[in-house]
Amino acid sequence: MKLFVIGLILLVVKRTGVSFVKKITAVRGSDVWIECMFDAARMRQNKPVWWLHCENSNCTEIQHFRDGVDQLQDRAASRRGRVYPDKFREGNASLFIENVQMSDKGLYECTAVLTGGLYTKFVEVTVLASYEPPQLTEALDTPSFTCSSRNGFPPALVTWTGSSGMNYTPDSVTQHTLNPEGLYDVVSKLTRSFTEEETVCCTVWNQPLQQHKTNCMRVTPGQETDDQHIMMMATLIPVALFILACCVGFMIYRYLSKGHQNLTRMRKRISSFSDDTVIVLIGRPKHGMSSLINSCVFAYKAEEPFANWAGAEKGPPHYAQPEEVPLTEHITITRALLQPEDRFWTSERDSYLDKWRKQVQCSTCPFVFVQSCINKLTATTKDEIQKLFEDVRSVSGSYPFTALTMKNFENADELKPFFKDLGSKHVFTFHNYTMQEHKRSAKRDEEFLDFVSACIDETLVPEFETVHLRENV
Repeated sequence: MKLFVIGLILLVVKRTGVSFVKKITAVRGSDVWIECMFDAARMRQNKPVWWLHCENSNCTEIQHFRDGVDQLQDRAASRRGRVYPDKFREGNASLFIENVQMSDKGLYECTAVLTGGLYTKFVEVTVLASYEPPQLTEALDTPSFTCSSRNGFPPALVTWTGSSGMNYTPDSVTQHTLNPEGLYDVVSKLTRSFTEEETVCCTVWNQPLQQHKTNCMRVTPGQETDDQHIMMMATLIPVALFILACCVGFMIYRYLSKGHQNLTRMRKRISSFSDDTVIVLIGRPKHGMSSLINSCVFAYKAEEPFANWAGAEKGPPHYAQPEEVPLTEHITITRALLQPEDRFWTSERDSYLDKWRKQVQCSTCPFVFVQSCINKLTATTKDEIQKLFEDVRSVSGSYPFTALTMKNFENADELKPFFKDLGSKHVFTFHNYTMQEHKRSAKRDEEFLDFVSACIDETLVPEFETVHLRENV
């Protein structure tokens, strides 16, 4: 009966576009929370809670608990996602799916039997997938080029361009094939003859992810037959390359020396800072707070290998407690966890504010709001952020800095003006070091060290300003 009802609802949603279904987007390989929150006061201990997953009108029961006991234990090894029965008494039956796959897309229904009726929530999950870097080859017998990429979703847009500024896409034919994993493989063929040297580039665009990947190839139509010209070029090219290599090597040496000196100077300044300081990161799960802490420690500890100091990418109940990670003897970085959705503050709001007021009285606490650039801000989220900024200002006397993570998703330029208008003195953008990608670079180290320096600079206010702020608290 439950499957029949959800099938009818799915049909209505498809035909009428009803707005009571919440829509979320996940990236293949990531983790996702599907929220289901209800009035805990109406929850009876012996009443059931269940989840259904529907795709193409086919619905499957994936979770079913009665009195906190799993009713589907015989299917535990095969079903996707998990819930936490000990959270039911708090009105939380949210579903956690780890390592999202294409089969996880579809409509989800959460139902809890409460006193006086049922609570039901619908969430539609869309799964996107990044394409592999494109492979570019040139045919030996015909004037054509083939560009191929695999395992993406949805179908990609393929464009062909040249270094001369020409658009060769109209001369190409592109085909998409759906593979057994539910992902698309794309093959594009460009047929064109070139009479002059040209660099041909193939770009695979995943538009919903705002992600593009490019591969280029140098095309040489033919060789010169003038023996004199060939001999002259054979003499000049090695000389020119030698001179160019010397110049480039000298410039690289000067650049690296200057960058190394600057990083050393920044690390020494952070090491010598002697005022007790707690840098407080405020944000939601999966927005890069723990990775930002790891990145700051990694950039500062230049001689140490990367380690997961802040416990990044851990699942629940890890997120239930804040992390505190010492950077130096006097500088600590901590985090305050918010709700995963629009309603930021948890039930711990007052305890957080009281704790920060006490910390401000004994040490200086620069506050930083952390926001991922993956998703755009809704109107509700903007209102919640503004309230959060006012709460921080009531404690510290100033608005928090802003740290935008995952800047490669290209929403940073849209987010910066919003946080500037809210009063953020600094808006930083980062591409965090992670467990999967932590190859050190001087430029990235400098970005994180500059962020830490700005935080400790915030503590160096004149004494009369410090007294004024504490009187207002």
